[in-house]
Amino acid sequence: MSETSRRMLLIFVAMLIGVIVGETTGILVAIDEGSVSRCFIAGGGAFAGTVALLLGVLHALKLL
Repeated sequence: MSETSRRMLLIFVAMLIGVIVGETTGILVAIDEGSVSRCFIAGGGAFAGTVALLLGVLHALKLL
């Protein structure tokens, strides 16, 4: 596997984990009787935070 392919795969995995965390956060806010806009904002924030954290960790481990 080439270096570029490995990097793209790690970025894809980080994005996938971010989507799962964001979706879960949105569902939990909806269960807590939050509005639709609040669900999107919370889910989007959780997604962005998770992806940023994972990319930072991968960069610190010198995998990216």
